[in-house]
Amino acid sequence: MKEPDGVKKVLLIDHIEGQCRCIIGFKDGDAREAYMCGEPVYQRRGKKLSSWCAYHYGQMHTVAAQQNRESDQSAASPQAVSIVRNP
Repeated sequence: MKEPDGVKKVLLIDHIEGQCRCIIGFKDGDAREAYMCGEPVYQRRGKKLSSWCAYHYGQMHTVAAQQNRESDQSAASPQAVSIVRNP
C-alpha cells in the first residue's frame, strides 16, 4: 500500500465519519488546527469501520507488532542479578 498523497487532507473541525483520522500535520504549525489524512477508512469483513485508511492501519499494526517482538525478546534474555550478603 502506498502512502496517501495528502490531496484529501482535512482539518479536524471539518472531519466527517468515514475519513481517516491519522494526524498528518498542523495548519500554520498550530496544534489546535490539526490536519487529518482524510482518505476513506479501512474496513475488514465482519468488523466495524476502522478509524484509519488502509495505509495508516497497516502502519499502526506493523509498528505495534514490531514493538511487541522487541519487548518479547528483551523479556526472554536472561538478566544478571547480584546478591549482596551481610555477614
